[in-house]
Amino acid sequence: MTTRRRIAVWLIGIAGCLSAAMVLLVLLFFNPNHYRPEAISYLEEKTGKKVEIERLAVTFFPKVIVHIDGFGVKSPPLFPPSYVVKVPRADAVLDSWALLHRKVVIRSLMLEDPEINLVSDPDGPWNFENPGAKNTLSTFPFGIVSRVEIKRGQLIASNLLPSDAAGPVFLEAHDVSSQLENVNIDAIADPTSTTLDGQGTLQAGLLRFRLDRGQPFEF
Repeated sequence: MTTRRRIAVWLIGIAGCLSAAMVLLVLLFFNPNHYRPEAISYLEEKTGKKVEIERLAVTFFPKVIVHIDGFGVKSPPLFPPSYVVKVPRADAVLDSWALLHRKVVIRSLMLEDPEINLVSDPDGPWNFENPGAKNTLSTFPFGIVSRVEIKRGQLIASNLLPSDAAGPVFLEAHDVSSQLENVNIDAIADPTSTTLDGQGTLQAGLLRFRLDRGQPFEF
């Protein structure tokens, strides 16, 4: 898988990870913050990484919306202390009619100010990879999320030095906004899937990348 493909899959995969937490919230429903440790444990098992969630909440009017505040996934011990992703706020709009039939259908997902830090080790693995989960499928069938929106995102990708110290940044994207449609969460969770994971637009206020040891290019 190419670097660009891995980064794209991880960007969409954030939505899948947060959707998992939101499904758990709705199943537990009335006092979601009380069950925050269970949601964290579930996500840690699925990602193989330490997960943080500061607060969970559900509002019911005018739409059923699940809120997650202070979501973070930490890099594994192989990498310097850092976060793979931090999302201060995420909101998901659920299908009220489906809930009446005891089903969870996520109509839209919005991520505010997400920060994504992708790091590659000289031996090959990335900090977001979970080799132990390559052949496992999600416990919950999420289906297709009609709309995923990202506001004011930031993406930084870098390599570690052979000493495993932090190395140079080769890609930066700031003030990222994205609108994706028909995001197939199940396909993202299934490494054998060949279906389209989603489609849409991606914009950045500033894009900077470096080729080998040359001067950085900035747009």
